[in-house]
Amino acid sequence: MRPFLIFLFCVLQANLLLGQSKLWKHYRKEFIGGLGVANAFTDLGGAAGDGGYFKDLNIQMTRPAATVGFRYRISPRFAFKSSFSYIWIQGDDRLSKNEGRRKRNITVRTNIYELGTQLEYYIVKEPLGKFNDIKNIRRDYFKHDYSLYVFTGIYSFYFSPLGLSDNGAWYRLAKLNTEGQGLPDGPSKYSQFSVAIPVGIGYKYIVNRQLSFGFEFAVRYTFTDYLDDVSGVYYDNRRIATAYGSLSASFADKRLSGRGRTGTIRGNPNKNDVYFAGFFSINYKLAPHQKIKLLFWRK
Repeated sequence: MRPFLIFLFCVLQANLLLGQSKLWKHYRKEFIGGLGVANAFTDLGGAAGDGGYFKDLNIQMTRPAATVGFRYRISPRFAFKSSFSYIWIQGDDRLSKNEGRRKRNITVRTNIYELGTQLEYYIVKEPLGKFNDIKNIRRDYFKHDYSLYVFTGIYSFYFSPLGLSDNGAWYRLAKLNTEGQGLPDGPSKYSQFSVAIPVGIGYKYIVNRQLSFGFEFAVRYTFTDYLDDVSGVYYDNRRIATAYGSLSASFADKRLSGRGRTGTIRGNPNKNDVYFAGFFSINYKLAPHQKIKLLFWRK
């Protein structure tokens, strides 16, 4: 009789563990909302270097960001997340420690509207978590209350750079063709739609089976050099004024000295722009109807 009871106990334990291992499937859908901050490496502002490196980061240009998203877990280790984010970045030559940039004297802020999908790999698997606020229901197999993951994916985004005029007004720059776009020997007009590849890391603190708080940070490597409307060389300012008007000409060359030198460096066309953002988020998982009842059940 005793061997049979031992066998029965082992079977029940195996079924319990199997059930727990599959229970994550009932909580695989998750809504996300978050607020955060953003910054960028573009041709503008920065520190004393040439840009493109964290040592050239200008903390003063950190700006707000917001995101909403949906996560779908495909296994205990992998999940897909789709999100829509608003990101504000800014560059200001006046704050740079680089003398050449200060003399260039360009200030641009850019609104980015980003739609993306990312694949997440959980280095630390996400625990299922305890039931809502029912005390002492947690089990010994919950060894931690957090998860850690890395991710990459693809983001498409629309961006709109705005330039600061001498009278303090902001103007949309893409239509002003500030580098002679569309003119003879000038560059082509750039698209305000582009693509970025994110590389990031995320952390989640598990409150219960449905609620968690998270932080996520990612660097976005873009396929455009015009987030700040600056890329190549100065075009003939008089020809810009003739073709596009005095407003375009005023934004094309804002140098404090040495205006009129056509063909001199305005930006760096060999490096695409990079922007990055970190978000603090609240995450809520959907659960089957019968599971939701359990969350608020009392004896």
